[in-house]
Amino acid sequence: MLKTRCQFLDDVVLLERIRDFNDEQAYKEFVNRYLPAVKQECLNKCKLRNVDKHVGIQIAHETFEKVKKSKSFKKRKLNGTDSKTAITGWLYRISSNLFYDYHNSEKKDNEINESYFDELVAEANEICADSLADTRDITVKILAKLNAKEKEVVITDLEYKRNQKYLPSDVNETLAKNLGVKKPTVRKIRERAIAKLKKAINEINK
Repeated sequence: MLKTRCQFLDDVVLLERIRDFNDEQAYKEFVNRYLPAVKQECLNKCKLRNVDKHVGIQIAHETFEKVKKSKSFKKRKLNGTDSKTAITGWLYRISSNLFYDYHNSEKKDNEINESYFDELVAEANEICADSLADTRDITVKILAKLNAKEKEVVITDLEYKRNQKYLPSDVNETLAKNLGVKKPTVRKIRERAIAKLKKAINEINK
């Protein structure tokens, strides 16, 4: 059987079979050999950077998905005579790039959210008790401008940011899963919702 043969192939041959033939059994065997080390490296990065460990686990798996999809492996680029060490280093570099992408995405999310919610807090401090009923009616009117996905993202933001400044990464992941979208799409939905809210507020203030 092919699966049995893959167990006896060396790592470079496995990568070549993944790249050239999209060999699923070779891919599974390669993941079995290298996932533990990559996963541990990602968890170590999470600990050093104070990032939720689930992010590290996700990035570890995304590292192998990237290897499979990009077909970027080139044997000549492996440094040294020890292929296992060279391949491990290559996988670590891929995971490091994914961490870089993750931090850039989080930074952009945080900058957008911080600006928006700081404005909300400033406006809320100016509301008196007598105006709360009117505020509620206005809020309902404003939220009506959003579609279902936008409402869920904005309400989740509001709920979590009562107690913490930034929306946790695992909450973003849950939102993405619940909405049936990729995690970066949650940020786009949030940006679109914020733009609609600001437009609605401006229309009311005219």
